[in-house]
Amino acid sequence: MPTRYISLVLLLVAVPVSAWAIAYRPMNNAVHSASDEIRQRTSKLANFDEINIQYREMKTITASLRKTNAESMERIPSSHNADQWLESASDAALSFGLVVNSVTTSGERDEGEYRILPVDFNVHGSFPSVYKLLQHLEQMHRLSRIDTLTVHRIDNDTVEARVVSHLVFGEGDTE
Repeated sequence: MPTRYISLVLLLVAVPVSAWAIAYRPMNNAVHSASDEIRQRTSKLANFDEINIQYREMKTITASLRKTNAESMERIPSSHNADQWLESASDAALSFGLVVNSVTTSGERDEGEYRILPVDFNVHGSFPSVYKLLQHLEQMHRLSRIDTLTVHRIDNDTVEARVVSHLVFGEGDTE
C-alpha cells in the first residue's frame, strides 16, 4: 500500500474527527448548556402565573384594607361625645323592650394613639332584645368596641346583661 493512499485515508478520517473535536463537540456542549439554562428558567417561570394571581389578590386586599381603615378613621370623633352615644343606646334599648338599670362611665384614658371612654351599660329584658341592642351598638356611626359582655338568665324569658363598651375618640398623648 503506498503512502499516498494511507495519507489520503488518514486525511479522510482526520478531517471529520478534527471537525467533530474542534467545531461540533464545543457546539454540542454550548447547545446542551443553553438548553439546561432554558429548562431551569422555564421551571422558575412555571409559578409565574400563580405568583401574579397572588400579587393581584394582595393588591385587592390591600386596597380593601385602606378603604376600611379610612372608613374606620371617619368613625372616630375628636371628643368623646358620650351624650349622643348614650342617648342613642338608651333609646334603642327602650325601643327593643329593655329596661335600663344603670349607665356609668369610668373616665377617659389613653390607649395607644387614641383615647377611650369606658361605658358600663346594664339592662334586663328578653335575650332577642339584648341581641338587637348589640346589633344597634355595632351599627352606630361611631368606632367603639365591646370590652365585656355578660348575660345572666333571671328566668325563662328574662336575662340581665352588662355591656362595657369603650368609646374611641380623639388622639391621645403623643409624648
